[in-house]
Amino acid sequence: MSEQSLQPGRLERIIQMQSLIVQAEFKLDSFMQLVVDNLQELSHAMGAVVELVDGEDMVYKAVSGLMTPYLGTKLAQSASLSGLCVRSGQVLRCVDADTDPRVDLQACRRVGVKSMVCTPLLQGGAPIGVLKVMSSLPDAFNEDDVQTLRLMADVLGSALGKQVAFDRLRKTEEQLRASEAFLDRTGRLACVGGWELHPASGTLIWSDQTRRLHEVPLDWQPTLEEAINFYDPDEQLRIRAAVEEAMTHGTPWNMELSMRTAKGRAIWVHTFGEIERRPDGSIHLVGAIQDITEHRLRKEELQREQQLRNRIEDHVRETQALLAERSEMLNVMAHEVRQPLNNASAALQSAAGILADVKESAAAQRLSRARGVMGQVLSSIDNTLAVAALLARPAPAERTDADIDTLINVTLADLAEDQRPRIHIERTTPTRTATMDMSLMRLALRNLLSNALKFSPISSPVILRVSDCDQPLALLLDVIDQGPGIPADLVPRLFQRGARDESSGHPAGQGLGLYIVRRVMELHGGQVTLQHNTNAGVTMRLVLTQAPDD
Repeated sequence: MSEQSLQPGRLERIIQMQSLIVQAEFKLDSFMQLVVDNLQELSHAMGAVVELVDGEDMVYKAVSGLMTPYLGTKLAQSASLSGLCVRSGQVLRCVDADTDPRVDLQACRRVGVKSMVCTPLLQGGAPIGVLKVMSSLPDAFNEDDVQTLRLMADVLGSALGKQVAFDRLRKTEEQLRASEAFLDRTGRLACVGGWELHPASGTLIWSDQTRRLHEVPLDWQPTLEEAINFYDPDEQLRIRAAVEEAMTHGTPWNMELSMRTAKGRAIWVHTFGEIERRPDGSIHLVGAIQDITEHRLRKEELQREQQLRNRIEDHVRETQALLAERSEMLNVMAHEVRQPLNNASAALQSAAGILADVKESAAAQRLSRARGVMGQVLSSIDNTLAVAALLARPAPAERTDADIDTLINVTLADLAEDQRPRIHIERTTPTRTATMDMSLMRLALRNLLSNALKFSPISSPVILRVSDCDQPLALLLDVIDQGPGIPADLVPRLFQRGARDESSGHPAGQGLGLYIVRRVMELHGGQVTLQHNTNAGVTMRLVLTQAPDD
């Protein structure tokens, strides 16, 4: 049966279906529903169905009539007439479901179907589903119905083809928009814009980011001359030469140039370009431009920092040389001053011994006082030299394993002979050795003992207590006197250079002793603390850690 033999009403409906496909507002789901509704009406069926392949199943995608409740139903391809229609690619007709072994009899009885006709839906020549009409009566469809079904299937196949093409186009457009958006975001983040020059027409195309970089409107279209004029005058010569060389000899360029934006802002850009030959034989000049202002500023800042660092290092070397020279001069001065003083002290001691033998006690006492003054002068010289050495020595002390008793003995030997009996040693630890710089610790301990002897009654003892602790692992040296204590206003600055008690009635020193003690302990990774301070005495503690932080 041909299309001409169809009833005019049916043919008109089919033509209407075809015209809907070309409409701009085409929607496949609505169109499939329109097809099954019209097909049911034209064939006087109980229902019409569009089934699409879904893996091993067939799914009801559009339904009409009594089949409406079964929208979304899945049937196995292997046990249905629809599945056979897809596999064979042929129109299949069931006259009586009760006697046709090709149908799913249980499913047919469940929905009340006695007869049906299936025609394949083709997409690109391959079946992707079926269009089917069903009736509750056996042998309900004639050749006219079958022809109508075929034509409707062709119309629906065209609609599916349009939808697939539309979906592909939409997906391509979405991917293109996403790609453009990604490139735009990337360009913004990296401050990179693109451009393209068509030499034949002189047309220059800028990307949005290139326009943003130049601070011009996003719809502004520059000429080549206008683009070059953004560069500083000296740079314009360079970029013109680069463009000319590229177009004449195909030489690419890669340069950093200074320019001013449309708003007058001075920036640095990295620009590069090259020739691109298109398949049609045309030649285009393409490239990119990047804002590198921050990079240039950081580079210049790093250069300034490097220059400053070099000057500082030169200054440090000069300072170290001066310190070394000062230390050498101090050593020379110390030798030149201390040697005569030591000789004078020895002479006074000898004279005092002779006078004592001839019972000249008054003269002997005066000589003894003179020796005491001489000792104070020597102590001041030692402390002054020690401060100079400590200030020039920021590195940690060089520690070796040293005998604690040896440290105590050499320190006591530094004190005035008549003061030594006042020092009482108390030991509460069996520890015999500790890691230290012996010369520095001797200096620190001597200053503590000298202070204790100086600021306590002449007849009172000064206790040196040796102990240890586990947290932290350290040797503890406590110097305990019976003096009047330290004034409250002096305590906060007790270990600072120049701090001294001018109300004690004793001759004021240089205020270096406790400062030296503090620096020595810092170089050892330890500390000196004021443990007790009352009007009945003072306790100073040296904490010599045995596991100092690196």
